[in-house]
Amino acid sequence: MRNRIQGAAAALLLGALAGLWPSGAARAQQRTEVVDGVAAIVNGLVVTLADVRIAEAFGLVESGPSAAPEEKRRYILERLIDRKVVIDLARERSPVDPAKVALELGRLLARIGRDEAKARLDAFGLEAEDLRPYLEEAILSETIVANRFIHGAGVSLREIEAYYAETYVPAQVKLGRTPPPMIEVLDALEAQIQSTKNENQAALWIKNLRMQADIEIRAAALK
Repeated sequence: MRNRIQGAAAALLLGALAGLWPSGAARAQQRTEVVDGVAAIVNGLVVTLADVRIAEAFGLVESGPSAAPEEKRRYILERLIDRKVVIDLARERSPVDPAKVALELGRLLARIGRDEAKARLDAFGLEAEDLRPYLEEAILSETIVANRFIHGAGVSLREIEAYYAETYVPAQVKLGRTPPPMIEVLDALEAQIQSTKNENQAALWIKNLRMQADIEIRAAALK
């Protein structure tokens, strides 16, 4: 389904460039539909408004903190762009295990609920199998990032002490709990600091990849 959407959008764009459409109002209307339907182009790869709406409807991307529909869709679009940039520019194209995709698809449908999932699929004219490309892209992108930062930077005792005093203890007190001695939660604190470091490093790496990419965002399509 996704390929059909992207293929149709690409065909219309090529037709516009070649001057193959009929003249007058019909051509103007078709061109408007193309512009509205393409939310972004990433190194020649199209992200459609349908891609964004499907990702939103099925929770394929975290929707971000905003409750405003247009801002949520823009956040989702940015994350879809990140995935394409990582896959296209990292050049680490390990195949995605079909069994893993099937497992994730099953979890997705179970989380939404079979009846609700069917209603959402019907609303887009999709079958459950049409969600596989989205899941494959998500898994591949996450795998590339995880493999790149699997070791991460070291965490010093000074960093752990600072985190314990400045973040962990105040959080426990706010919850009405008595903070345990640092030695008892040392491993957990180290893991949390490491995770935050990895996330920050990954975000910076993706930002740098985006600077190398040819990205055109058509925000008007999200309205």
